[in-house]
Amino acid sequence: MKQTQVLIWSVVGALSVWAAYRIYMAHADLVTLNVRNMDVRKLVPKLEWQTWEHIILNKDVSGAVTLNVRRVPLTDVLNIIGLQTASRWTAVFPIYSGRNGTLKLEKLVRGEIPPEGSGWSNLLKAPGWRGGGTLFGNAVRSVNNVVSAQFENKDLDFAALALSRFTQAQVVPEDGATAKLNLKLDQVPFTKAVAQVAKQAHRRWDKIYALQPVKPVVVAANAPTPGTNAVAVPRPADPVKTNFVQAPIQPDPADQQRQMEAFLATMTPQERQKAEEQIATMQQINSLPPGERQQKMQEMTAQAKQTSQADLESRVRKRLRDGSTDQRIAHDRELLGRQRKNP
Repeated sequence: MKQTQVLIWSVVGALSVWAAYRIYMAHADLVTLNVRNMDVRKLVPKLEWQTWEHIILNKDVSGAVTLNVRRVPLTDVLNIIGLQTASRWTAVFPIYSGRNGTLKLEKLVRGEIPPEGSGWSNLLKAPGWRGGGTLFGNAVRSVNNVVSAQFENKDLDFAALALSRFTQAQVVPEDGATAKLNLKLDQVPFTKAVAQVAKQAHRRWDKIYALQPVKPVVVAANAPTPGTNAVAVPRPADPVKTNFVQAPIQPDPADQQRQMEAFLATMTPQERQKAEEQIATMQQINSLPPGERQQKMQEMTAQAKQTSQADLESRVRKRLRDGSTDQRIAHDRELLGRQRKNP
């Protein structure tokens, strides 16, 4: 009898330790996995099981993935997957009123419905979702870092824009969601910052990881609904006018000022000082005579090219390190083919 009780308690203890370890790994978003040439759609459920995160794949994301990681952060694993499937990931934090809204968001992320009428047109306005940069690309922080911000009588869209300067993290209010916020955030984790914003807006919030193609395909409003026999009616092509010069679209000064305020709202004193120095430098350059201004801009362009080249070389090394053997062979063959065509 005693031996049976000891055995039972041993099993219970082992299960408790295993459960505690699983909770820790999930809370830390750590992944341990060793797979070779696994279809990405079979791989994602394994990542969700380990991290308890919700990961949505766009219907145009496909490919085989080779991974051999041990206790690696989920974001790093998603970077590797992106390199091997020509996709990119975004952390989306929707702020919404009901479950029906998130269901539509998931369909939009999968590419099953068009943005029009989905209730989530704000997603397409997010700079990180479009693949664009921010005004202060060198000052962005990751979603795992802390947030310091102060919103005084600011609307919900302003707060979402401010928080969305964080790397690959997009705070997206549901269409029609409005609120005036008076909130001070002092060194709080990003998720808690989103939670406090949603609470003041009397809305719920969630977190999903979205994997989409590097060049996302947007579903047209007249596209057939998946699973039906409907045929899309082609839209008539706009006539091409060749007898005038099209003027470039001028940026809206009010919109630029709003973005500036939003980005500055979540900067630390050090980041704000650096940003203000950059702004002062640009204002000083703009005040120079045309000849001196051109020379200064050329110097800055040359410096930017050097930085860009160093970044490109770093990304190439990372691609070679994280790509599978088959992909590296295919890449080398492609380069060889180009050299033969253009000796």
